[in-house]
Amino acid sequence: MDFSTLEGLKPMLISIQTLVLFVLFICLVLWAYSKRRKSTFDELANSIFDEEEQAAGQYQGTDPDRAGAIKK
Repeated sequence: MDFSTLEGLKPMLISIQTLVLFVLFICLVLWAYSKRRKSTFDELANSIFDEEEQAAGQYQGTDPDRAGAIKK
């Protein structure tokens, strides 16, 4: 195979690569928006609020003022 043959295959290879990436993108979108995953994603999205509620009673440091300086 010489250089001119590879240059002739280049447009076809680029098209195949684009098609494969498009199919992978569609599969990823379908996976992310599937109804089976909704409860898991909702639980993970709200987990940050659970951690804040648990940590609210454990904070014993000094409170910063609005400018960020620590109050004495």
